[in-house]
Amino acid sequence: MTALWRIIPPGAANSIAAFGSTIQFHLAGPDTNGAFCLGLATTPPGVAPPLHVHANDDELFIVAAGDMAFYTPDGWHDVTTGTVVFVPRGVPHTFRNRGSTPSQHWVLTAPSGFEEFYARSAEVFANPGPPDFAAIGRTATDFGYTIMGPAPVE
Repeated sequence: MTALWRIIPPGAANSIAAFGSTIQFHLAGPDTNGAFCLGLATTPPGVAPPLHVHANDDELFIVAAGDMAFYTPDGWHDVTTGTVVFVPRGVPHTFRNRGSTPSQHWVLTAPSGFEEFYARSAEVFANPGPPDFAAIGRTATDFGYTIMGPAPVE
């Protein structure tokens, strides 16, 4: 199957909320023959997803707005708008919005699949009450992700 070229105008992306952030997925696996997915994430101040690792995909972040910090095995790194962060598969990581306003970053994972994991996780977060992290852990395993625990303290 050959991917078709795409033009995705502002506001036309599929928005999915989970882990405290909302990601507008502009390109998903079916759009790229599974090569990658691309989304624009908006993260409220103070929000950080759990520390996690991807076994099967590499992840690229481009900070579009705000003050953020990224965590890798050598600690926290403060970043600002325009910073590019590459996290190869197998490297535990997370990020946090350190600012006082929502941050935005582009996230690209290769190959695709992250958008499906995020959509399935969003279903868990949509349920009333605290999220069922055991269910999220099972979903993560289905996609080759391991959730290692809360984001480390800065």
